[in-house]
Order: sequence, then C-alpha cells, then structure tokens
Amino acid sequence: MSQFGMNMPGGHASKNSEPDVYTALMFLGVVSMLVAVGMLWIAGTKVAPEGNPLKIQDPDKINLKN
Repeated sequence: MSQFGMNMPGGHASKNSEPDVYTALMFLGVVSMLVAVGMLWIAGTKVAPEGNPLKIQDPDKINLKN
C-alpha cells in the first residue's frame, strides 16, 4: 500500500518524547513560584511575632516583632 501513498497506522517507529519549550516554561514557572514562596516566608518570619508567620493572632491585638 505504500506505493499508493497510504501508510498503515502505527507503521512508523515511535519518536522519543523530548521536553519542549512548554515543559521548560512550566519548570521555570514552578521554580519561580518556589522562590517567591521562600522569599515571602523569610519576610513573614521577620515581621511575625515569635518568628512564626503561620501563627494566628487575635484581630484586636496585632503585635509586630520588634
């Protein structure tokens, strides 16, 4: 059938999958988000009382670390 320009499905050797530009952009985005979260965590520990940015404070008594 190949002499008529028709090919059987799956007749070609499968191409190895390689990372493309979208994979690289997604990886760059994930790394950027992790860096941003780390920077916010560091900034939160500098401002939060007792150095714990996840500590819940009483809304009527907001204290910042000196």
